[in-house]
Amino acid sequence: MYVQKILTKTPRGEAWMELLEMISGLFLALFIQVHILAVSNILFGAAAFDQKSHQMDEYFISHIAIFLVCVAILGHGLLAMRKAPWRVQEAQIVWRHSKLLRHDETWYWLVQIITGLAVLILAVIHIAGVLTDWPIQAVKSAARIQSGGFIFYLILIGIAQVHAFLGIYRIFIKWGWWPRKPIFKYLAYTAIAFSTFGVFTLFVFLLFISAGGA
Repeated sequence: MYVQKILTKTPRGEAWMELLEMISGLFLALFIQVHILAVSNILFGAAAFDQKSHQMDEYFISHIAIFLVCVAILGHGLLAMRKAPWRVQEAQIVWRHSKLLRHDETWYWLVQIITGLAVLILAVIHIAGVLTDWPIQAVKSAARIQSGGFIFYLILIGIAQVHAFLGIYRIFIKWGWWPRKPIFKYLAYTAIAFSTFGVFTLFVFLLFISAGGA
């Protein structure tokens, strides 16, 4: 809105920002699912988890991934927030129109703004926690989860999946890539499946991995 007017003074500039926002959003949504699958390696035991983590460190895969994710989070956050109603007057107008129109897509957009801010804060905390306790090991991950981090990661998984799900849905609808109802259903099932898998992995860390030694 106001920020958008400042940053995008030409239609071409706005088009490029829309494209970059979409690409960075799709990248982060894909990373969330891949990350859940990677962490689920703990299902094969602490030794298997540590071996895979060591291999990723050996070839700098973890370092490159963290760098790319940080850049994507920062870029996507700035690009998405340019359209948010930061002024009180703008927020009031959006709220009134949302209630008046009762348009699902408008409500999804508002939910995305809220979940986006939450994901940004929680992701920074998560990444900082991992970087200050490097290297990634099963015993260290279990210690974070068992020392109060379980609820934190439970919330992070839920909010990140909602944000990613709505983001992909709105992209598909905006560009007319898929009919509204089918894609909503398919994406919802996918988000629920990955969320369930992520929560199950959390319980494995919480209940079956020793935080005092794997």
